[in-house]
Amino acid sequence: MGKQELQAPRRPEARTPARRVRGLDGLRALAAAAVLAYHLIPGVAIGGFLGVDVFFVLSGFLITALLIRENQRFGGINLKSFWLRRIRRLLPAVGLMSVITLIVAGLLNRDLLVGILPQFVGVLTFSYNWVEISQGVSYFNQTQPHLWTNVWSLAVEQQFYLLWPLAVVGILFLPPKWRPAVPLTLAVISAGLMAFWVSDTTEFTRAYQGTDSHAFGLMLGAALAMVATDPMGMPDKVVAGWQKWLRGLLAWICLAIIVSTWFLIPDDRAWVYPWGTLIAVVATLGLIQGFLPQIDEAGGPGHLLANLLDARPLVWLGERSYGIYLWHWPLWVIAGKMLPAAPVILIALIVIAGSVLAATLSYRYVEVPMRQEGIGATIKRWLGPSWDLIDPSTPMPKAPQWQSYRRIMAPGLVAVVVVGTVLGFLLSAPEKTQAQIAVERGQHALQGGSQPTEAPTEVPTQAPTEEPEPTLNPATGENTVVYGDSVTVASAAHLQELLPGVQIDAEVSRWVYQGIGRMHAAAEDGSLRTYVVVALATNGPVDPGQLDDMLKTIGPDRRLVLVTGFGPARTTWVEPSASLIREFAQKHSDVARVADWNAAIRDHTDLLASDYVHPDDDGAKIFAQTVVDALASFSQPDADPSEE
Repeated sequence: MGKQELQAPRRPEARTPARRVRGLDGLRALAAAAVLAYHLIPGVAIGGFLGVDVFFVLSGFLITALLIRENQRFGGINLKSFWLRRIRRLLPAVGLMSVITLIVAGLLNRDLLVGILPQFVGVLTFSYNWVEISQGVSYFNQTQPHLWTNVWSLAVEQQFYLLWPLAVVGILFLPPKWRPAVPLTLAVISAGLMAFWVSDTTEFTRAYQGTDSHAFGLMLGAALAMVATDPMGMPDKVVAGWQKWLRGLLAWICLAIIVSTWFLIPDDRAWVYPWGTLIAVVATLGLIQGFLPQIDEAGGPGHLLANLLDARPLVWLGERSYGIYLWHWPLWVIAGKMLPAAPVILIALIVIAGSVLAATLSYRYVEVPMRQEGIGATIKRWLGPSWDLIDPSTPMPKAPQWQSYRRIMAPGLVAVVVVGTVLGFLLSAPEKTQAQIAVERGQHALQGGSQPTEAPTEVPTQAPTEEPEPTLNPATGENTVVYGDSVTVASAAHLQELLPGVQIDAEVSRWVYQGIGRMHAAAEDGSLRTYVVVALATNGPVDPGQLDDMLKTIGPDRRLVLVTGFGPARTTWVEPSASLIREFAQKHSDVARVADWNAAIRDHTDLLASDYVHPDDDGAKIFAQTVVDALASFSQPDADPSEE
């Protein structure tokens, strides 16, 4: 027994090749499509993120089945060989993707390089999920997405590939009937950890991206492989009668459940973690059992479903789904930066086409050759026979033979340029994005106590033709509070300048419901000011119930100003929320006004940072003036609240 080969108590069997489980490539293609729809067309496949859980179940099932079969065939598991195969399968594709997209991002928009060095290390070491968690990055708030956020799931899988074979070696010493209990127990623990991590927070990234808390799909897939009878071999017998029909129909039902979850289960509810994800995971188990050899070979509904998902186009996409998944996110991030106002569908089509093309080229020229021949052997073949000339033991070639070296110099020079460019971008990456600089400028104003010493002045207004009979004191900084997000923070200095004494309650990544909570607390303790400005339409949608809640909170003796949001086309909630806000203010014109930041900045997008969300200093002036004008309109009885 070699050093890296560990034996389990099984006698080697006949060396028959592993049987391909039909239908799994098609399922992989569908899961990849769900994830792409979730990322590229927000609001359509709201549960498309659950496609990742389908991947996890497939990986747990297939890897465990392969390990068990290797033990059955050879009497042991060669860990070195297994890990080498995994490296050949995963590293070339992710390495190629990360290098190319890093160079493209560095050439087109350097904001994408902020924090890129630890991200790059995380990608290549398959620890990216922990890099994101340690940096406090939100997976679900993608107003400023990182270049390789999607790699988190590949990191979880690679960590599974590293540790699970060691566990399988030990598990195989147990009696067969007890073996599934180990992954089942680990699955329960993992799901419990996910529930724990979401129990006291509204930010679910730690629970979702943690290997410890999101391994239950992998474990349940592994348990299925241990329960099944040689799922990758030819069946000794097939099921018949009612079992064939029952298990085949169950597979169809589970496929329907999986697809339904992609459109029905949202990503912003705590119950989804783990219960919503478990629905997708268990349904995937039910689907896979219908593809097992003893079901497929028996005919019936399971065989029909395997035929359907084994259609050639689905198999073709499934084989390349790893690459498509790898490429789609960075291409989407780069395209969004370069074409922020382009329609979502156009960006999606560009990204899908680019991802399929890149994945196809990578699969044909990089992944398959390196998986079959090895990474070093493939690179040597690329360089051609002249590579053999580079041998210090051979004498210096004669002059005509130097032409052979020229074949090596060209790719060598390309390699030097690529490595130098990558290192240059990694080491010269900016520390902060334009948006971060704008926000920090506002935070400095808020923390610097820049409130003026002179008495507060009233908000400047246009004198009405007839003096109205005021029912409230005019708006001033002293009687105005602004609840906002990072856009408000970036504009804080100019709000303070135009509204001396204004109370600004704003923080980065704040959502509407969080701002409403702050309003409730202030109203209950009697500190809520007369004029309430709410600028929280950037990070997520505003719904009618939330607007009604705000109106109820301020009561009849206060006034409400609602600020519309603005962002790139991929923030698909911004425009519907802006329309809703305008309609709401029109309906409640006696107590509500609109500060239409959306309309005010639309023709001045050159005053926004590269994220197309946060204003620079001149843009912040427009934001502040828009709020001031809306407040002033309360002193103008004929003002249209929807056109402020």
